[in-house]
Amino acid sequence: MLNIFSKEYKARKKANQLIKQSSVVLEKNRSKLNPDSVSILEQKIGNAQRALQNGDYKEILQTTGDLEAASADYLSKFTKSKLRQNIEALAFAIILALIIRTFVFQPFKIPSGSMIPTLLVGDHLLVNKFVYGTKIPFTDIEIFPIEKIKRGDVIVFTYPNNERDPSKNGLYYIKRVVGLPGDEIDLNGRNLIVNGEEVPIEYEGTYSDNRNSERFDEHREDLFCKEHTVIFRNGKENTNRGSYIPVTKVPEGYVFVMGDNRDNSQDSRFWGFVPIENIAGKAFIIHWSWDFANPDVVNKVRWNRILSGID
Repeated sequence: MLNIFSKEYKARKKANQLIKQSSVVLEKNRSKLNPDSVSILEQKIGNAQRALQNGDYKEILQTTGDLEAASADYLSKFTKSKLRQNIEALAFAIILALIIRTFVFQPFKIPSGSMIPTLLVGDHLLVNKFVYGTKIPFTDIEIFPIEKIKRGDVIVFTYPNNERDPSKNGLYYIKRVVGLPGDEIDLNGRNLIVNGEEVPIEYEGTYSDNRNSERFDEHREDLFCKEHTVIFRNGKENTNRGSYIPVTKVPEGYVFVMGDNRDNSQDSRFWGFVPIENIAGKAFIIHWSWDFANPDVVNKVRWNRILSGID
C-alpha cells in the first residue's frame, strides 16, 4: 500500500483527479470542439490511464503533464478558474445562510430576566421560523404551518405597540403564550384564569437569582397540560406587576403573552396583545449559554444548558 505522504501516492492522486475532470469536461463539450482536438484529448487521457495501470512513476508524471497541458489548451475555456469557484462557493454559502435565517432558524440572545427560570440572561436560542407558517418575502405565497400556536408556547416577536413607545420599533421580545384568539384572560394576584378556569399552580420552593440577593417563590404552572415553572417575588401575594386586571378577551389575530418571571416582566399586562403577524417563530433549543451577567462566576459557560429544549 502506498504511503499517503509519498511522491508516488500524490502523483497517482493528481493523475486520477485530472483524468476524471478532463473526461467530464470533454464529454460535456465534445460537440463544441473540432475532431482533432477531441482526438488529442482522448489520446492524452488514455495515456494517463495506462500509466496508472502500469504503475510506473516517471510515466505517470509524464502523461499527467501532457494531459494537463492539453486540457489547458483545449478545455480551459469550459472550466472555471479557482477564483471564480471560490467566489461562487462563498456566494452560495451566503445565500444559503440568508435562506436559513429567513425561513428556517434564527438565533436569538436573552438580554433580560423576564423569562427566568425557563430562560436565563445569556442563553442563546434558535427560533423555528416556519413552524407557524410564513410568507415568502415580496410574494403572496404562504408556506403552510406545521402546527398551530398553543398556550404554553415560548415565542419570539417584535414589539406590538409602537404607538405607545416608538423607540422599541423592531425590537424582539420573548414571552410565553397564555391566551389564544377568543380566550378570556383574568388575573388576580398569582392566579391566572383562562375562560373562567383557574390554571393550576403548585408551590415548589424558593428560587434564588444569582444576579442579586432577591429571593423568589417558585411554582409549577399547568397551562392546560403544558407544565412550566414560574417565579414570583418572595412573600408578595399581590404585586404591582401581577395585580388584578379586568377580564380581557383576546381579539382574533392576536395572542396574550406573559413572562415566566411574573413580577419582573413587561408583557401583555402592560402593552396589550401581540399580533400573530408580529411573531417571528417558536423558541425550541438553547444552543449556547454564557453567564456574562455574574462577575463572581469563574466558569461562565453553562454547559448543562447547551442543547437543552425549551418547555
